[in-house]
Amino acid sequence: MQKYRLTIHDENKLDKAMGFNISPFTVIVSLIFSLLAVIGIIYLIIVFTPVGEYLPGHVNEKAREKLISEVLRIDSLKNKIERQDQYIANIRAIMSGIEIDSILPPDTLTTKEGYPIATTELEAKFVDEFEKKEKYNLTSQASSVGALQELHLFSPTRGLITRKFDASLRHYGVDIAENPGESVLATLDGTVIMSDYTANDGYMLVVQHKQNLTSIYRNCRNVLKKVGDRVTGGEVIASMGKEDNENQDSNNKKPYLHFELWHRGEPLNPEIYIAF
Repeated sequence: MQKYRLTIHDENKLDKAMGFNISPFTVIVSLIFSLLAVIGIIYLIIVFTPVGEYLPGHVNEKAREKLISEVLRIDSLKNKIERQDQYIANIRAIMSGIEIDSILPPDTLTTKEGYPIATTELEAKFVDEFEKKEKYNLTSQASSVGALQELHLFSPTRGLITRKFDASLRHYGVDIAENPGESVLATLDGTVIMSDYTANDGYMLVVQHKQNLTSIYRNCRNVLKKVGDRVTGGEVIASMGKEDNENQDSNNKKPYLHFELWHRGEPLNPEIYIAF
């Protein structure tokens, strides 16, 4: 193996300042050690300094935990939005005349069995104190179905009931035969949330009341209120019957008003709460 000598001279004195022997093997070994040293320094910089966070594929533990937490939160919000969308779709179906078996509020679409977390003692204590506090609160009592019997609900119109409420047949209201000269009245104070026309039900009004109560008036000749209007109990909101050229169908039935009461998404028998 050939060897070489590297000599360093002082240019001013022309004296030899340093000299040592080198060979190709020595050069290769030196280069390998230098490369390993550079790699080691780079590794230490990436691991123990914030520089590594800027490299793709390198995430520290705190950032990873935060990322997982945000993913779980987004998934939870997505499920909640889907339940609310289903609830709104059911409400729209009812208002459009599509009959469905039942409708549940968003907070009951997911059963408790889906959350195996047991109720803590602190939560149970809070629920007990809250129930005692709200026991004599008239506002909270009005949210129950039984309390609706204490409300004064106006009859939507005067006439003979030709078809009664029957949830088993998906008939969620009563049909009241038209009396000449009669109008449609709001059964309770509230706000009009829908005023529309459908081919099957004619003009239709939906009024939302404060006690989680919704009243629906179908098969009107025309309506006097629009969406957003405030109405009071007993106020005229529409007239009865279809147009004259539609007053007789294939069975020669007289026009009628179809009236429904809903409480928190559940249909009620109007005859229990209103004296027709």
